[in-house]
Amino acid sequence: MDATQTTRSSLRDFLNVVFKRKSQILLFFFATVLTVSVGTFMVKPTYEAVSQILIKLGRENLYVPLTSSGSPVINLDRQEQINSEIEILTSQSLAEQVVKDLGPKTIYRDLNKGGWKILDLIRKDLEAAHSPDEKAVLKLQKDLEVEGIKKSNVIAIRFRHTDPQMAARVVNKFVSLYLDRHVDVHKGPNSYKFFREQSGLLKDKLTQAEFNLDLFKKQHNISSLEEQRTLLLRKESDLRAELNSTLSQFAETENRIRQLTKQLAVTPRTIPQGEETEHSPYVINTLQARLVELELKEKEFLTKYTEQSRLVQNVREEIEIVRTKLNEQEAKRYGRVRSGINLTHQRLQEELFRNQAEIKALNAKRTTQEAQLGDYQKELEKLSRIEVQLTQIKQQVDVNRQNFRLYLTKFEESRISDAMDTEKISNVTRIQAASPPIRPVSPKVFLNLILGIFLGAFGGLGLAFFMEYLDDSLETPEAAENALKVPVLASIPELKK
Repeated sequence: MDATQTTRSSLRDFLNVVFKRKSQILLFFFATVLTVSVGTFMVKPTYEAVSQILIKLGRENLYVPLTSSGSPVINLDRQEQINSEIEILTSQSLAEQVVKDLGPKTIYRDLNKGGWKILDLIRKDLEAAHSPDEKAVLKLQKDLEVEGIKKSNVIAIRFRHTDPQMAARVVNKFVSLYLDRHVDVHKGPNSYKFFREQSGLLKDKLTQAEFNLDLFKKQHNISSLEEQRTLLLRKESDLRAELNSTLSQFAETENRIRQLTKQLAVTPRTIPQGEETEHSPYVINTLQARLVELELKEKEFLTKYTEQSRLVQNVREEIEIVRTKLNEQEAKRYGRVRSGINLTHQRLQEELFRNQAEIKALNAKRTTQEAQLGDYQKELEKLSRIEVQLTQIKQQVDVNRQNFRLYLTKFEESRISDAMDTEKISNVTRIQAASPPIRPVSPKVFLNLILGIFLGAFGGLGLAFFMEYLDDSLETPEAAENALKVPVLASIPELKK
């Protein structure tokens, strides 16, 4: 019961306020609806032109590194790509170009006309430093809307203007300039000219490097460096083997010479070859001649003297003495030893001479072989230096050839890209051009009227309750009892004419 009574009391109070303030409510309602209606029909209609562009996967998404070993990189981030294109579309430079091409007075005829005086006074200081072009750019950016359509690769460009023809014209101009700007942004600046010049320079460098390589080969008589090195190594190996053999023979010969010298030192030059024994012929002959002479003399004395004669006796004594001497001489023999050259000593000496001559020859041979070996080593060192220089020249030729091929490929790519840029071939396609809109997007009459009715109704009720809240008069017995805290005994209604 209490809740029901409270509800009834609240509803009665609400209706009481409504009927009490019905005139203010109706006045506010009709004033609001009239103001909204007049404002809606007096506001100049605004038209919105729309154009759409499609962002596809193209060469703009492909990054090819300058090095030949690098692999192309493809950007597949759709949202990032769309955001980048939106930034280009909303750039101030693009808006300035649109205003410059169409003219600020053409786009906004009433650019310098005054509107509400209060707003003009507020904006006077803010726009005092802006030129007509800058004002037109700011207003154009404000009226322009660029957004990416969700779950698609499409970007919508919308522009609002009071003239439908101008709205479509501005959007189409915007898209045309954007397509040109897109090509300029994504192409390399002067890449075609740069790669053409670099290709020519690298071709000259490659030609000069190849000429230097041929000249170097002719100067050093290089036909096949590896074959020359192999031939020199083979000669050096053979000569080293011969030198080792010579050194071995030299050592053996020195050893033989030392042995022969030792043997010669203990070997006599001559050796006895036989012994001869003989008489002394001169003494024996003399004695025999004396003996004959004395015998003759004895015969002569015997003829004259007797055997007892002293002369005969003396002769006979002398004969005896001579005969004794002769017998002694005949008994006495003279010996003679015969010696000759020692053949062993002679053979050893000949062998020594031969080995000494051989060691001199071996020494000369060794000196010659060592000199030849040194020459071979110098030639190998020279060949190594030549090989290093040749390798450096070949590397330079290879580097120049690779760079020339790389820049030639880049030049061809840039030529094709430049031709595509000239033809404005890109990954951006205009889906539809903007056409003059038939219906304005604002003001929305029906929606404004509905909003005006709701605003008037609820605003009137709000105003009524606000005025009731400010009114401190006691108009009902309940209000009097609540305010005075005393019971009401009777109430007399007010009679109105």
